[in-house]
Amino acid sequence: MQKKMYTLFGLLAIFSMIAVAPPAFADHASVTVTNAPGSSTPGCEATDDCFIPSTVTIDVGSEVIWENTDNAAHTATSGTPADGPDGVWDSSLMMVGGSYSKMFDEAGTYPYFCMVHPWMEGTVIVEAEDDHGDDHGEEMSHSDDMGHDEKAEMGHGDDMGHGDDHGGIEDLSDQFTASVTSGVIHHIGANSDDDTLLVHLFDTTDDGELKITLNEDIITPFDDGTYFVLVDNEEVDFEQMGNTVHVEYWAGAERIEIVGSHVVPEFGTIAMIILAVAIVSIIAITSKTRISLTPKL
Repeated sequence: MQKKMYTLFGLLAIFSMIAVAPPAFADHASVTVTNAPGSSTPGCEATDDCFIPSTVTIDVGSEVIWENTDNAAHTATSGTPADGPDGVWDSSLMMVGGSYSKMFDEAGTYPYFCMVHPWMEGTVIVEAEDDHGDDHGEEMSHSDDMGHDEKAEMGHGDDMGHGDDHGGIEDLSDQFTASVTSGVIHHIGANSDDDTLLVHLFDTTDDGELKITLNEDIITPFDDGTYFVLVDNEEVDFEQMGNTVHVEYWAGAERIEIVGSHVVPEFGTIAMIILAVAIVSIIAITSKTRISLTPKL
């Protein structure tokens, strides 16, 4: 009995360490950018203060954090309204109170804008700290370029915050009735950070249409019963009949994002801990019951 109790305490200790262990990040400076109040309405571009501050200057290895303090949803997407996204990063849709962070490992000037409100523009200027820092930046640039090329082939930007690769999100395809007229649905995932359902497509050689009946146990519409839809980070029009959504996409499209007011989070670490504690409790109760039923000699 004493050996079993030691085993139980050992399991609890392991799962406690999983729960409280902080992620390891290198030391670096960070700068926070917020949305100007009311920036969802044109006007802030006249004084260049749609993002506050609209231009930030940081050193290589520093981080920029965008916080949506406005009363409307926004994005922080690298590129310009005239040329569109350039694929370096994309926050996806940040709901009210949401945030997104990006680490900058290479010197340069990076313009960005809000895809929902394209008059909102900003700039991140990344400077090398010194000559040694420049050499280090050159050493790192090859790795960074390879990373960008690989992600470009997959149709994803440098958006590591969402974890929207298939390996980082549970496949929820069996929770929805969905079909496409071009290509196949690779998998469907849910991102609770920005209340987005992610439909990943493969081999879309022609224009097509996604038809999906949404499960409100997974994604909840906005108060007016509607959703917000993007195809490869571009807002598109769509048809909605009840919980069924029809979204047209173009040849080569790889990701359709359906945004609602709430998305059920993936089965993560906390849920695993709860399950583990429940299992341990069952073992403990079973062991205790077995002892109480053992006749005394």
